[in-house]
Amino acid sequence: MKDDIWQRLETFAREELGRPLFGGKLNLQPESRLEQDLGLTGLDAVEFIDKWAETFSVDAKDFPYRRYFGPEGQELLSSLVRLFSKRLRQSQRLPLTLGMLAEATRRGRWDTDEIEATARRND
Repeated sequence: MKDDIWQRLETFAREELGRPLFGGKLNLQPESRLEQDLGLTGLDAVEFIDKWAETFSVDAKDFPYRRYFGPEGQELLSSLVRLFSKRLRQSQRLPLTLGMLAEATRRGRWDTDEIEATARRND
């Protein structure tokens, strides 16, 4: 659902993420995944979530960063192992979407179970 909170979140994300590498405008939708679609990982992802929580007064003290984000960059060996192992190729992390952040903003707090349940219902 796109409402005032979504508009504010979209503006925030554009300011924080900047422009795509080759120019143009980011295509931000509620279903946009922070790591997979927008490239947020590691410390950049932590800083983005922390600033989002502060900017929108969201209680995110129990936010599970590792559940949604991997480390910045990939080590060569782990990349090669994943290349040849189908089992390891599957991501262990769940996607975190802008829509999930909008839902937490509406609630004023991050509750992993509630936010993920709402996201599954909206899929």
